[in-house]
Amino acid sequence: MPINNQPEMKEDSRNGKYTIRTFSAGNGTQLNSTISFRTKDSRDAQLTIVHDLAGGGKTLTLTGTLKIAGESPTHAIRRVWRRRTS
Repeated sequence: MPINNQPEMKEDSRNGKYTIRTFSAGNGTQLNSTISFRTKDSRDAQLTIVHDLAGGGKTLTLTGTLKIAGESPTHAIRRVWRRRTS
């Protein structure tokens, strides 16, 4: 996956056609991906995933937001992993 903020067109048998754009942010502590696609009922949708590294590399937060045209509110998930200290 190129991390250059350029859209990359893809297609697979399960998801169909989609476009993904990935870029670094947050002074190198974030990796952001935006995936644009159409739902099975032909609505435009966008999934944004943010990987955020914090605490000197001891905490990884993954946040995902799904926006579907014509729907409100957006759907969101958040997951946090913390490195265990020995």
